[in-house]
Amino acid sequence: MTPETYRFANGVTLFRHMLLDVQLARYQEPGNPNLHEPEEEAWLERLLERCGTDEPIFIDIGAGVGYYSILVKQRHPLARVLAIEPLSAHADAIVAHAALNGLDDGAIEVRTNAISSHAGMSEFVPLHYGSHLKSAGKTGRPGATINVPTITLADLMADVGAAADVVKLDIQGSELEVLAAVPDLLASGRIRSLIVGTHGPALFEGVRTLLAARYDLLHADPAPAFQPDGLIVACHRSPAPR
Repeated sequence: MTPETYRFANGVTLFRHMLLDVQLARYQEPGNPNLHEPEEEAWLERLLERCGTDEPIFIDIGAGVGYYSILVKQRHPLARVLAIEPLSAHADAIVAHAALNGLDDGAIEVRTNAISSHAGMSEFVPLHYGSHLKSAGKTGRPGATINVPTITLADLMADVGAAADVVKLDIQGSELEVLAAVPDLLASGRIRSLIVGTHGPALFEGVRTLLAARYDLLHADPAPAFQPDGLIVACHRSPAPR
């Protein structure tokens, strides 16, 4: 039997069993055009249009089951797309969803490191879409953790070997810690633009203040419609050349 699928208004199709009931309900709320996060998606497309190239580099950190990675690859077939996702079930789902959406094998580069303030091994709390590094400081019911390899954002960019046109950062509470650990990278302009999902008011303000030193803030909303997290969109004032 073929697994049941869910198709978004933009054409991205995911296996329904990989989506939560609360997400499915949100997609059908009045005013939501059946998109995962309408405001974030609109800004992602605007940033990619501003790149001035048919071959942008998009890095999807905290890629989940691949929604944004697949969307970018469908709309920009020549883009280099890297999906960073330490939860193995989600990393496997990215590969399965890429095939489901007609993408060639390897069209999306999937990497299973967690992005952290340091390189090594760290405890990771596997909670489906709420999965996070234990260092994120979240509270809640105790549960089993797993160990995952971690690298810094600077390590990742060094491995990519080129400036990134858009980096999406959605890492469930570690966003400020990760960005604060790489001041030289942020100063360099090698991340030309950022889309950051922020998990709580304090993190929203911290990320906004940190990025404002080097980036123009195009959009900053602590509670965008149809999105469970805050949203900050920023472009570097002096981006690195291609």
